[in-house]
Amino acid sequence: MSDVVFRKGEHVLLRPLQRADIPAIRRWMNDPETTQYRLARAFPLMEKAQEEWLDRLSGSTTEFGLGIVTIEDNKLIGWIGLHEVDWAHRTATTSTTIGEADHLGKGYGTEAKMLLLDFAFNALDLYAVRSRVMDDNKRSLAYARKNGYEEVGRLPKWIRRQDGERCDEVVLVVTQEQWRPLWQEYLRNRRSPG
Repeated sequence: MSDVVFRKGEHVLLRPLQRADIPAIRRWMNDPETTQYRLARAFPLMEKAQEEWLDRLSGSTTEFGLGIVTIEDNKLIGWIGLHEVDWAHRTATTSTTIGEADHLGKGYGTEAKMLLLDFAFNALDLYAVRSRVMDDNKRSLAYARKNGYEEVGRLPKWIRRQDGERCDEVVLVVTQEQWRPLWQEYLRNRRSPG
């Protein structure tokens, strides 16, 4: 298991990103399959830009990036972030990328988001976090809802997909109050045998 553990679940742990992660993240962020639903990824990502991004994260109190590592085989499979932390209003935005395609649809992203929300709500005492998702990204919409997010609005035809077609941007929000019962259920299930 990773020697640095920021948050640990049953199947994944979150740990600070490190320079050794840059090749994997750069591979994911340049892969059209991985980035097809990314709202802010349109240009090739160079190594220097990735290093500068990691350097900015290291000193930030408004942006946090964490690696998602499987506990079973200690493999970095993605990253998750808490962004645009607004300390005055106690809000933020979240994002998630599972870069290893063979780890999609197995609940790793859902658990990673639950652990990130533990940090956001229990450690930082934020009021609410939001997520922005393309309306045709069914997987992200479903997993956000599993973590308590509710749709609060849509920006019609706001996003231009990689194929040139336009789609709605769905805005989802979860408050600490909405999330707390899900966290208690998560903790009960972790403690339950089998």
